[in-house]
Amino acid sequence: MFAAKWNEETPGRIHKSTLAEDGTPTWTGEFYSWVAKGPWWRGDDSPASSSLRLTRAMRSLRKVAPREYDVMRRAFTGESVEQICEWLNDRAIRGGHPERYSLKDTVVLLASGADKLAAWW
Repeated sequence: MFAAKWNEETPGRIHKSTLAEDGTPTWTGEFYSWVAKGPWWRGDDSPASSSLRLTRAMRSLRKVAPREYDVMRRAFTGESVEQICEWLNDRAIRGGHPERYSLKDTVVLLASGADKLAAWW
């Protein structure tokens, strides 16, 4: 449920590959629509707004547990646990960090992130 809502609400791209007359990047129609219709933009924070609730839960997750946020965000886009694990290890290597993640570690991060999102939903 969370992944479908996230993918439904989040635009795929922000800018087009073209520039406006003033030299600034132009927004894609998808991003412009998202900004124009967003409930946060209008100040509508009713409990019925599930997209706003998911956005708030994801923001809280990013603040409290950034690694779990990254794992959840990648899972929402359809990546497998193996792909997420590989990405975590590649990022750790690029950053010069000693930690390495097993598939079990990745599943724990995924389960913990989902548990926190459900609690904050």
